[in-house]
Amino acid sequence: MLSDTTGSATTGNRAAGLARLFTDRAALTPGAVAAKSGERVVTYRELDEWSGRLAARLADRGVGPGSLVALAVGRGPLALAGVLAVLRTGGGYLGLDPAIPARRQRRMVGETVPDCVLAAPGLDQFPILDAPRVRLEELADGPVLAPREIDDAASQVFHVVYTSGTTGNPKGVRISRLAVLNRLRWMWRDHPFPPGSVLAVHKPVSLVASPWELLGGLLAGVPSVYLSQDEVLDPVLLADALERDRLTHLFLTPHLIAGLVDEAGRRGGLAHLPTLVTSGADALPVNTVRRFREVFPGTTLLNLYGMTETASNVAAYDTSALEADADRVPVGRPVAGASITVHDRFGRRLPPGVAGEVWVAGPPLALGYVSDGEGDRFVTGDDGVRRYRTGDRGRLTDGGDLEIVGRTDNQVKIRGYRVELEEVEATLRGAPSVADAGVYVSGEQGDPRLVGCVTENEETDPLVLRAYVRDRLPDYMLPARIVVLPGLPLGANGKLDRVALARLAGRAARNRSERLTPSGDTERTVLGIWEQLLGAAPATAEDNFFEAGGHSLLAVRFATKLEKAFGRRIALRKLLGSSTFAGIVKLVQRVG
Repeated sequence: MLSDTTGSATTGNRAAGLARLFTDRAALTPGAVAAKSGERVVTYRELDEWSGRLAARLADRGVGPGSLVALAVGRGPLALAGVLAVLRTGGGYLGLDPAIPARRQRRMVGETVPDCVLAAPGLDQFPILDAPRVRLEELADGPVLAPREIDDAASQVFHVVYTSGTTGNPKGVRISRLAVLNRLRWMWRDHPFPPGSVLAVHKPVSLVASPWELLGGLLAGVPSVYLSQDEVLDPVLLADALERDRLTHLFLTPHLIAGLVDEAGRRGGLAHLPTLVTSGADALPVNTVRRFREVFPGTTLLNLYGMTETASNVAAYDTSALEADADRVPVGRPVAGASITVHDRFGRRLPPGVAGEVWVAGPPLALGYVSDGEGDRFVTGDDGVRRYRTGDRGRLTDGGDLEIVGRTDNQVKIRGYRVELEEVEATLRGAPSVADAGVYVSGEQGDPRLVGCVTENEETDPLVLRAYVRDRLPDYMLPARIVVLPGLPLGANGKLDRVALARLAGRAARNRSERLTPSGDTERTVLGIWEQLLGAAPATAEDNFFEAGGHSLLAVRFATKLEKAFGRRIALRKLLGSSTFAGIVKLVQRVG
């Protein structure tokens, strides 16, 4: 068993500790910068008064300990003020990011039934919810609510986070205040902020990892700089932000780290180097670690491991210990009071070196799911210990580190997000023209993407079907391609054979006759890059990169490949705004 013996769990803390930590910090350094977003700078005094006034309005509408608030807001100081306001009341929140489709948000709200809605202007999309409203905005005057004290931190909800579910619907996970505080204190203890630190923030409030970015620097007196979506996605702009704001702490996915490393290498290094970069939400490639060492010497790169049901991270690995001949980056040893064991399919514990399912126990565990019947992942053994069965296949090394080697089910990671294939399939089946559906993952090496396969009740219009799915699933769960097949292959057990499905879909794609004939070298080169990234060439000049299965991270790769091919950089913003084949060709010609 692996356990965090050096970092015992935080226990016995009052739940209001998080809000109290903030107000104490604001009293200590009222004029210091708490958060910065573009040209907007917010001091601790301003944020204290702002969140306190919002909290007073929430309390006037009945929000208190045990209440759940629907928090609908984008990224930025407004989100921070909203989170602090809810914490001051003693309540918890359901984070609703504008990027989540409205139908999905309504399903989440319908299942959790919040006691109040705290929404930024234009983001209250729940007209039938019978609950009081508070407008999330800056308040120049009004009473200020002091943080309320709550006795039982372990059972009080900090936030509810939704993740993909095997039943065909997303499932909500209830995460306690104590689990969040426990995670924060682990980082403060093991990786304290040195003087001059600046924390980058870019995660929306709907993600399980957002509390560290929102509160990790703020409660420690470290200014937080909010990155724009363009800065997060475009390595050039991210490198500019790192140098401009002298960012020291960044929490990124492996893809974003690789992009930043490439850009730093292209510049021959950066004038400012971060102190700590953490990787999470997906497997960190060995090659990325090696390139990171070359470009950012002296910067700590941590590989983190965790999931929504464990309030984010439960293991960490300092990649400076990675051996030269390693073929996999471990996720390391338990942190934040967690214990990790590996079990066979009968629940028996396995020794080091033998792969099995990873189980997690300890204070990081979530309180449970919002809805009953969400599976049996949380189990209590004969020893009385509650554990979470992660579904990850892993093994413990002789040196004491955990390695993840696969999955025991159909869960996959797409762009750092957890996706259950069954949920995507159920959504496709809901379309009127679809009789049945199967989904598989293509391009597992480096850029996994979803391919949806459907059989028809009636003739299927691909654009209509894509619009149907886009209206119900977040961007990262959308199939890159949808293929119509005469039937779905089944295995001997009567279940969908995904290997055979991939072969059938590949054969159908090769038989596809529609293909644009390029005119000239520029179109030929752009078409080649398009086909390389999406797996199929455009049929017409008006085919849209995103409707054909592209997404923002692929657009970054498109821009990079165009620069290499033509020697001229096309800003990501322009590519996103002119995403048909003809539009991209024109962009290349204009910068020539």
